Amino acid sequence: MTDRFLIAALTDRLIYDDDTTFSADDARQLLAALPRKRSPWFQLGIAGKMSGGSSRGFAAGVGDVQVKDKKDRTFEYNSAADAFTRAGQWKLMVLTRRGRMFVDIEQVMADVGDEGRGALISYDLDGKPLAMDIRVNRSWRLFWSPVVVVIPGWKPWKTPV
Repeated sequence: MTDRFLIAALTDRLIYDDDTTFSADDARQLLAALPRKRSPWFQLGIAGKMSGGSSRGFAAGVGDVQVKDKKDRTFEYNSAADAFTRAGQWKLMVLTRRGRMFVDIEQVMADVGDEGRGALISYDLDGKPLAMDIRVNRSWRLFWSPVVVVIPGWKPWKTPV
């Protein structure tokens, strides 16, 4: 059975304890505690905001009325949603690619477009942690439309102790 409290505590320590290093023991323990789920070969995520909706109707004694909602509506889709393990404020997924293992960490409560809302711990095949990268976003506006395409990338962040 997955111990989500342990996973959340280990992730908090890995992310928040130090700005330049992380505990190799905590990283090994996190990898061992996470269940291995089938992850998709290609991930696609879409998120967005639209202006609030409105309702129209007829009110007795007033006539036609329209009520507008000022709050934006948001949506989010991720093709790998079933592969993540949720623990506290984190979504985590174990990946095996190019002769390495990775733990993808994503902060749930942050806005999808925020910088630094995710981390990636890389391991060798024996489970020895090698590095932790932080997510950075590259964004482009599609021509003259209000649509902005955000492509996530990684930059080096922490090293194991």
